[in-house]
Amino acid sequence: MTAITRDATGWRVTSSAGEFAAGMIVNASGPWVDAVATMAGVQPLGFTPYRRSMARIPAPAGHDVSRWPMIFGPGEDWYAKPDAGALIVSPAEEDLMEPHDAWADDMVLAEGLARYEEMVTEPVTRLISSWAGLRTFSPDRVLVIGRDVREPSFFWLAGQGGYGFQTCPAASRLAADVVGGRAPELDAALVATLSPARFG
Repeated sequence: MTAITRDATGWRVTSSAGEFAAGMIVNASGPWVDAVATMAGVQPLGFTPYRRSMARIPAPAGHDVSRWPMIFGPGEDWYAKPDAGALIVSPAEEDLMEPHDAWADDMVLAEGLARYEEMVTEPVTRLISSWAGLRTFSPDRVLVIGRDVREPSFFWLAGQGGYGFQTCPAASRLAADVVGGRAPELDAALVATLSPARFG
């Protein structure tokens, strides 16, 4: 996107793919949610992106890890969990970042894997893959789902942090209900807790 403008008929979004018109904008842009709001002339809510790196390693000693539990290091300074016959190991870092397409920091990943190795018997001999993502949180670290207080045609769907896979079924149901003008299926108190109105 290069511009978002509002006129008497609704929103106009200009992008490299052309111009698009809509009656409502659903801002579900992850770490960029505040930047998109600013572009649209809507007051940002104060979202913060933090990097989290991951490494996928072979199953230790060829074990079947499919039934292994998620494992946390002391103070949760790393964690590991099964993933399609392998293990995902994360240094569990939370490094403040500007919105961008994230990648794993090699040193952070190496330090996290070293902490993991201190607690297990099998060393890490190779990585299958590595990546990183930006876990984006609202100021109170609770999801934000609902119409903007000052601009009701601007809808916030943001702040999933690192829990988007777990929260997306209920979050998408709530968003669909509110955008569609239906009474939400979720409890009214929960809907109020998630509303952007809590930020004033």
